[in-house]
Amino acid sequence: MEHVTRTQVIEKYTRPLARRLFIPDDDNDTVILVADGTYIYIQKSTNYSFQRRSFSLHKGRPLVKPMMLVTTSGYILDVFGPYFADSKNNDANIFTHIKKNAHNIREWLKPNDVMIVDRGFRDCLELLEEMGLLHKMPQF
Repeated sequence: MEHVTRTQVIEKYTRPLARRLFIPDDDNDTVILVADGTYIYIQKSTNYSFQRRSFSLHKGRPLVKPMMLVTTSGYILDVFGPYFADSKNNDANIFTHIKKNAHNIREWLKPNDVMIVDRGFRDCLELLEEMGLLHKMPQF
């Protein structure tokens, strides 16, 4: 996260519509980020243990899951992982790992920054609140 400053993210990589939607008081020091896990499909492994942990029952094939932290304009701020595709690594569990200060994220984020998440994060909303972040979860 040392490749870009908070000011650069706010000025260059935050869409005006996102600012109007998610920051009602027009605070000029608030960062809006989108967190989501994505999939990278891989070949079937000959290592049995790795094969079992990387097989996704949801997608029906082997894959690994990196967690992406992006701005509202699509600028990739950070990537965490990759994580195995087994049931132990859903979005909420991965974000719990990130809370342990992976990549110095806790120093970079400030209270009242906005984190846009999907329903996969519903089990870690309290964690986001503990970190002082506002969370927004679209209903669709």
